[in-house]
Amino acid sequence: MKRLLYVIPVLVLILMLASCGNETVSIEDYEWKLRAVMKNDVDAAQDEDALVIAVGENDELYPDAKIVDVKLTAKNEKITVVDSTNDKTYSGTYKQIEKTPDGITYEMEIDGKEGFATVSPTEHYEGTDVPTLPINMGEYSVYFIPAE
Repeated sequence: MKRLLYVIPVLVLILMLASCGNETVSIEDYEWKLRAVMKNDVDAAQDEDALVIAVGENDELYPDAKIVDVKLTAKNEKITVVDSTNDKTYSGTYKQIEKTPDGITYEMEIDGKEGFATVSPTEHYEGTDVPTLPINMGEYSVYFIPAE
């Protein structure tokens, strides 16, 4: 019996330590800033300059893309997208439909348009993981990264 009293706290400690660092990134964890807006068009994919139509900051890879200041916040299944460049605000809703160790997938509706999003870490070439939020809204895919 005494041995069992020692084993239970050790098992609880092991489970707690095993779960550390395995938290899945959620849409609510960050204020998100626009990284890029891309067309979901097979013909546009053949012409890289036509594929990316807007970026969140000057990008030497896409010098012809329009630069816009767009931020997204999400809380309690409500989304707010603020486009400071064009002085517009959009609102919508989201609902978690799948959660895996790699990320969370959401159904969403923003300003009457339906789509899907997945929040997950993306490994960059220098080896760091950066949370990303790609949203597929029919004709366009919109990519967000955490605002700094």
